[in-house]
Amino acid sequence: MKRTSLANILLTGIVIYFIAGYILFPLYSVLKESFAGDGNLFSFAAYKNLLTGSSAEAVINSVLLSVLTVTGSGVTGVYFAYIFHYHKIPFKSFFSSLLLIPLATPPLIGVVAFLFLLNENGLIAKLLTTFFGMNAAPFRFDGWTAIIIIHIYSFYAMFYLFASSALKKTDMNLIDASYSMGAGRSRTFIKVIFPQLIPSIIGASLITFMASMASFSAPFIFGGSIKFLSTEIYYAKINGDNSFASSLSVLLTVISVFFLAMLRWYRSHKILEVRYKGSPKTISDLHNKSINYFSTGMIMIFSFLIILPVLTLLFMSIIPEGSLMRNFIIEPFTIANYTKVFSDSQFFIPFRNSIEMSVIAVLITLLIGVISSYLIAKKKIRGKNLLESILSLPYGIPGTVIALSLILSFNTPTLFTAFVSIVGTFWILPLAYAIRNLPVLTQSSIAGFNAIDPSLEEASRTLGASEFITFRKIIVPLIFPSVFNGTLLVFINSVGEFVSTVLLYSYSTKTISVEIYSQIRMYNTGAAAAYGILLFLMVMIIVYLSRRTMDKSVGVV
Repeated sequence: MKRTSLANILLTGIVIYFIAGYILFPLYSVLKESFAGDGNLFSFAAYKNLLTGSSAEAVINSVLLSVLTVTGSGVTGVYFAYIFHYHKIPFKSFFSSLLLIPLATPPLIGVVAFLFLLNENGLIAKLLTTFFGMNAAPFRFDGWTAIIIIHIYSFYAMFYLFASSALKKTDMNLIDASYSMGAGRSRTFIKVIFPQLIPSIIGASLITFMASMASFSAPFIFGGSIKFLSTEIYYAKINGDNSFASSLSVLLTVISVFFLAMLRWYRSHKILEVRYKGSPKTISDLHNKSINYFSTGMIMIFSFLIILPVLTLLFMSIIPEGSLMRNFIIEPFTIANYTKVFSDSQFFIPFRNSIEMSVIAVLITLLIGVISSYLIAKKKIRGKNLLESILSLPYGIPGTVIALSLILSFNTPTLFTAFVSIVGTFWILPLAYAIRNLPVLTQSSIAGFNAIDPSLEEASRTLGASEFITFRKIIVPLIFPSVFNGTLLVFINSVGEFVSTVLLYSYSTKTISVEIYSQIRMYNTGAAAAYGILLFLMVMIIVYLSRRTMDKSVGVV
């Protein structure tokens, strides 16, 4: 008993040390810096015009973008989840996999793909001007339209997954009863199906709203003169105005955390709980349904639109450099772009950096995330609700703010950096990735721990097994799928991370996302596309092999 108590104290100490050093201290540094200025120790200068002029515009635009993203992604994701669940669709598994491609696509890759596909010198524009003899494309893909389309493309899959999971649990008896009482499809969906989807929709909305508030790549590349908080923080930082960048960061963090808290409150108070008497009737109970050709057509069109940006990236990587500026249709395919990037003596450095940093970030999140979730879910420790809230805090903090907080905190030696400065070094990047993605693994692990039947642990201890043996033999195998899924998401998020990287990297720590952006800025579109395809393939291969490994480990054939 004494050993267990000491072990709990040690584990709690590790978590508190991480929270204090890498979450709270950096946020305090940002807050402190926001009040610096005018040669005074304490000044409100950075806040004076924060809610007027361009700053007010940035606040409104950021919130509006997040709301529009949640709305558009929610409608799209729920609609296709509904179609897949209630309509008979041929090749359903194949199309369902295609619809999940954006989840496994690093955000910058999606943005670059749309850039090559739809900008004024993109593939679609050149096809239209070539075949129809136009002087210029009849559209411009930039500004609000471009950003919202890219955001919906990137985030609808989250709603699709959440809604699909919820629809599998709906009771067809309720739906049949609605139809028998004369309600049509629309009324049945609004009154019966949709209320049961609200918890899942709120969960997806939390993720999407926070990610949209933190979005940097799409506003940065397509925003033009439109101001957003994430880009304004970046510009203030590179212009050396740390105080104003910090005040903007504080404002963005407050807004994000406020909406996060509001949505979490709504989810905890407005959830509809349906209790079943006996086993619910599922959709598998229905039979002899004919193929819905309209829905099938919609899914085929949408699936093509989902894969089109990636196909564009592939096409751009196998045509000669600069072909879009010429008659690219008659030019032969080539591997010159791949030869160019592979022949570069520095080619492997960005890939090696990205992979090494992502693996380190995964290890950090595994250590802190699993320990934290174990203490929260399985141990009676004081303040565990506060502990969970603080661990969830980085989820409501955009990557630009996390990057700035680390710069301000660790540009001088501290206890938390072994008394050396880590700004500009290799280690600050995986630390930023780990902090940003810690809530993903923590929440996934907590769900895994909460799903374990306590009687299994009691039986193990009754048979004489120690707490450590019980954890290793009983708990670990049961939580492995949840931890594994969280780990995979952390790796995918880290390997293509651009938002925080663009503020933290140095020449020697350049990652693949920064290299892609650098190639675009140098107008090496073919090389940028080749890098993008290589990153996409690397992520997809890792996801595939990882899923195969997990399926074997849990006995899935």
